[in-house]
Amino acid sequence: MNHLFYGYLKFLEKTVRIQWVQPEHFRGHHVVGFWHEDSFAMNLVLEKVTGAGGEMSVLVTGDNRGDYIEYLINRCRGKAIRMGYGFCDMGTLRDILNELKKENSSVAIAMDGPLGPRHIPKKLPYFLSEKGETSLLGVTLLYSHKISIKSRWDHYRIPLPFSKITVRMDDYGIVSSKAVPSMRVYQELDTCSIISEDVRLTKAM
Repeated sequence: MNHLFYGYLKFLEKTVRIQWVQPEHFRGHHVVGFWHEDSFAMNLVLEKVTGAGGEMSVLVTGDNRGDYIEYLINRCRGKAIRMGYGFCDMGTLRDILNELKKENSSVAIAMDGPLGPRHIPKKLPYFLSEKGETSLLGVTLLYSHKISIKSRWDHYRIPLPFSKITVRMDDYGIVSSKAVPSMRVYQELDTCSIISEDVRLTKAM
């Protein structure tokens, strides 16, 4: 099954067109927050970052569902950090904060994952931004053609071959759970924003 998921991902890499909105907001050192529904396509973003020398660790659920996710992340040259749902032990938390100390390293986390509710951010991304003194970068995706699995809590979205994915990046600065920003969701993407298809993200792309 792992090979099937990875094979489809590689096929998408060859056929999908990616457009970037505000790529200059990515400076190679962030807590990267995305919505769980975009977990699969985020591997394409991960490959762009790691392919040019950037480092990205991704927080992954510690149960069996995380096995294939970790496989994809590793194949995309990222690093998976496994953690239990609803808590983060001190050792794991220390590892995450150590990653954030590296100049050209980012940590990615599903804002509402791994079990939702959908589009309701958890506190951990804000905690990591505050304690790691690292800005929170929100990544939202818009698809020209996709499959949405409405039976799942997150409406998990899978892009189709030969489609277009618009990736928007918003830098919220260093935030804390005491002063949370209003996070952008995909329905709010501004299609009038300046879009670039051939772009180098600072340091990593």
